Amino acid sequence: MGSTAAVRTEDGHRPHRQVPAMLKVGFIGFGGGSALIPVLEKELVTPHGGLTEKTFVQDTVIANITPGALPVKIAALSGIQLGGPVLATASAVAVALPGAAITVALLAFFAALGPDAIRIVEYASLGITAFILYLLAHYVAKVIRTSGHRRHVYVAIAIAAFLLTGADKTVGLVSEVAGVEQPFTVPELSALGLILAAIAGIALVSVIERIRFGRQRFEEHPEEPAGLKRTLAGVAVLAGLTVVSVLAAVLLGPAPENGSFLGLITFSTLSSFGGGEAYVGVADGFFVAPGLVESSVFYGQVVPVANALPGPILVKIASGLGYVVGFDLAGPALGAVLASAAFLASIGACSALALGVLAGYDKARHSLFVRNIASFILPVICGLLASTSVSMLHSNAAIGAEAGVPPVLIVGGTIAVAAAVPLVHRLARVPDVLIIVACGALSLALLAAL
Repeated sequence: MGSTAAVRTEDGHRPHRQVPAMLKVGFIGFGGGSALIPVLEKELVTPHGGLTEKTFVQDTVIANITPGALPVKIAALSGIQLGGPVLATASAVAVALPGAAITVALLAFFAALGPDAIRIVEYASLGITAFILYLLAHYVAKVIRTSGHRRHVYVAIAIAAFLLTGADKTVGLVSEVAGVEQPFTVPELSALGLILAAIAGIALVSVIERIRFGRQRFEEHPEEPAGLKRTLAGVAVLAGLTVVSVLAAVLLGPAPENGSFLGLITFSTLSSFGGGEAYVGVADGFFVAPGLVESSVFYGQVVPVANALPGPILVKIASGLGYVVGFDLAGPALGAVLASAAFLASIGACSALALGVLAGYDKARHSLFVRNIASFILPVICGLLASTSVSMLHSNAAIGAEAGVPPVLIVGGTIAVAAAVPLVHRLARVPDVLIIVACGALSLALLAAL
């Protein structure tokens, strides 16, 4: 973790800005965890949020190598650094709250609203996805532009990372746009597989450098000690949040199944590596396969609603499962109780683990290996974000197909809107929030008119 000095800014950053910033990310966070890295960076890094680039990269690495919802973990990690356990907890809750709350609300009124409610959100998400694509491209360009003499190395690493995780998606997207069957498949790594492979490669490079240059070449001036006690206190608070959520659900709900259900939520969260999309398969194994949730409800209601809304997919699905299970047991009141408990349990579990890793990471921050991670993980993430962009275009094409719009128009239109965002920035000082609203309204109006 960065030192206390590292997270103070010249503009006198005040920690109370953190929670509203995370709420904002929660409201605009379409596209999944990896897609939100540039959005989170914009809100958290100096001069806006108080973190240094180095500290944010460190948090991103930790979030990528631990299970659970990536935006939640980054929010908790930044909160512990900028304010302590209370801010870490509030930040983690804030970034997940909008999407989870709307998910539960839509499921609660699903019978009355029908699929039209989901369709409206999906149509608006196309335009918002275009804005997210702009942010991804802007982030990748900034990383490459500021890499200095390592630019060619960064570009090569980013391209390799993209091919390892996005080649098959790209072939599929091109085939879909062309209106032909995908001619062949390309083996791909998951996001977690890519990060682990990158860390293994960096470890090998570090060993070689240590052998060639020795220890003294890489020593730096010592930094101020970071708040290890504060980090461990955060682990205790967030782990306690999970425990309290389980106990509260057991005490408030009449059904004895509550505790076992929330235990499954906790264990499934800690078993979910590779982003929110991976949690769909994990949740299937924990809840659908044993018969706790009907397959038609899970894939016909919970998953579509969660995918159509902003915010961490894992937390939205966990909250939605809580509502469905509680509703089946004892009606909407218990559904709301279990949804809230599942929301807090999933947040607490993955955040506590991430902070625990941070405590150990902090002690090792002077090592050559950790410094090399900070130097070379960025282009790996850039390649992963390029792959994420292709996945987002795939998702948009699928939504457009349901509306009867050819994929070529949807994909081309999304890219065109994304390319127009920097032009709008140059021509007028328009706040991002207004651009996001305009993009969402544009896609909603166009698709609704068809």
